[in-house]
Amino acid sequence: FALLITGIGALVFIYSYAYMKGYAHTDRFNFFLFLFSGAMLGLVLSENLIQLFIFWELTSFLSFLLITFFHEKEAARKAAFQSLFITGFGGLILLAGIILIGNVVQSYSLSAWINQAEVIRESSVYLPGLILVLIGAFTKSAQFPFHFWLPGAMQAPTPVSSYLHSATMVKAGFFLLATLNPVLGGTLEWTYIIPLIGVITMLVGSYFAITQTDIKAILAYTTISALGILILLIGIDTKLSIKAAILFLIIHAFYKATLFMVAGLIDKKTGTREIGKLGGLIRYMPVTFVVAFLALFSMAGLPPMLGFL
Repeated sequence: FALLITGIGALVFIYSYAYMKGYAHTDRFNFFLFLFSGAMLGLVLSENLIQLFIFWELTSFLSFLLITFFHEKEAARKAAFQSLFITGFGGLILLAGIILIGNVVQSYSLSAWINQAEVIRESSVYLPGLILVLIGAFTKSAQFPFHFWLPGAMQAPTPVSSYLHSATMVKAGFFLLATLNPVLGGTLEWTYIIPLIGVITMLVGSYFAITQTDIKAILAYTTISALGILILLIGIDTKLSIKAAILFLIIHAFYKATLFMVAGLIDKKTGTREIGKLGGLIRYMPVTFVVAFLALFSMAGLPPMLGFL
């Protein structure tokens, strides 16, 4: 996760330098993006769950500041508020779950939770604690019925969509479930609730992706679908499904971040993201065509791309 945040982050910063030319307040934008990558790193490297919660909420707050970068647009302001409300509210519910489970083992250290996993699973607060943690994870990873904030977040500049809303922040919910799997996993509740939500999210995301005409909206809904698949795989909770989830996590971050950057480039060059108005761009943007083609090959799961695995 740290490599994902720093690796894709570095590429997004390079892309952002060129993409944001011509806009006002780019220094502020880069500063917020830099703070976000620091907060995201803090989240994935935290051993203490209260510390993890602080970084969790910090990523939501910085996402709000980045989505509302074009604050003169009413749509951007609305989308930023919606994302802050949903993910911030989910974060507070997560905190309640952390405190509830932490009281059972008298610690907020992840290693203490893992060492006393049996005690947690057998306690009377296991189910309410699990549900609270799940709500926190589902709001962050745009799972049904909290999925609607993610397409709205596409009002943000493209580097934000590429970095936060495809590769890193929206994967935080999955990261949390993967981290707490040794503590909360292996029960009937885990293997029933999580895959069910994952499947519904996958189907809802797929359906809405097909009905969109804006390139970024299509990519946003396919991201929701992919997040549904990730949650489904972690919920199935077998050795093979966990391996598949980790592999898919990396592959999705690669191809989806790339496709968002391509969408931003097309928007910049043509002035539109409406797919019906676009066509024949290979003549004018051959390099972009090759990049998009390779990323889409991986997204479609075709050999010899990583997505095939």
